[in-house]
Formats: sequence, structure tokens, C-alpha cells
Amino acid sequence: MPGSIKIDDGSGNYTILTNAGSLGSDKTLTIPNETGTLNTISGSVLQVVQGTSTTQTVASTTSYVDLSVSVSITPSSTSSKIFVIVSHFAIITRDGGQPRADIRLVRDSTTLRGDTSTNLYLSGDVQLNYPITLSYLDSPSSTSALTYKTQGKAAIGGSNERLFTSLGGNLDSIVAMEIGG
Repeated sequence: MPGSIKIDDGSGNYTILTNAGSLGSDKTLTIPNETGTLNTISGSVLQVVQGTSTTQTVASTTSYVDLSVSVSITPSSTSSKIFVIVSHFAIITRDGGQPRADIRLVRDSTTLRGDTSTNLYLSGDVQLNYPITLSYLDSPSSTSALTYKTQGKAAIGGSNERLFTSLGGNLDSIVAMEIGG
């Protein structure tokens, strides 16, 4: 029967789905006899979500604060991995010294990639435009909704040290991709 899909119930009984000509030749699809999600090919991108922001955030203390972007993703399997890519347009300032800021990637309340320091060894009253990118391959072992975000802080504090993101309407983004395990 050309253009058909045969579904075997495990005991040799087949249900045949047809759609004349649209499938080319016969295809056989085997589905495991268990409850759950059909396992896709390992390494395949199963879903991609993105969060963006042009809202300015300021980190001016030595305590971490949430920056401008976050994204939520719900993995389809506990064996999936989540690949996260972050892009911030940042300005780091400090009056009369070497500005430095720390950025970290967080899943819910767990730090994944922490204290990624942006060390800028410059002196004097400084304002520096600085692109910040991070990437991380996470293995959350979860099928619950997960939120990925960045946090930042002034590394030294004092002397009006500040980290600005999305300054001047620049677009910051975070992308999360589920990779089949």
C-alpha cells in the first residue's frame, strides 16, 4: 500500500494510516510500549526559546542583582541538556579607578557559571562599552519549567562603580536550546 504508515501494537496487529502519495514509499514507525515521551535522536535540537530586553539595569553594589534578560524553558525529558547563550551590551564605570564587574549565569536559584569577571585594567574616570557573551551547556535532569537569567554586581564597589546593561536601548538576549539526550 504506497504512501502508508504501519503502526504495530506489539502483537503483530497493525493499524495502517494512509494519505495517498504524500509519503512516497511505505514507512514503519516503532513506538515503545511504555508511558512517556518518544525518544528522539540524541543531539537534536528539540526547542529554542529566546528572551530579549532593552530595559536598562544597573548593578552598583557588591551584591548580585538580576540583569535585564531571562528565559524559561520546560525540557521534554530528564536526559535533555539545555544550551544557553547570553549576549549583553554593558557599560562599566568607576570614578578614579579600574572598573570591574562580575556577571553570572543562574538557573532558578543555582549558579551555573559564576563570577565571570570582566576585569578592565584602566585608570582614571572610566566609562567603557563592553560586549559580554556567555555560553553554558546545562544538564538539569528535569522536566519542570526552568528559568535562566544573568546577575551582575560591581566587583569592588565604592567610587561610584557601576555596571549598566541594555544602556541606550541596546538589545540584550538570552537563548535556551533543548538538546535531546
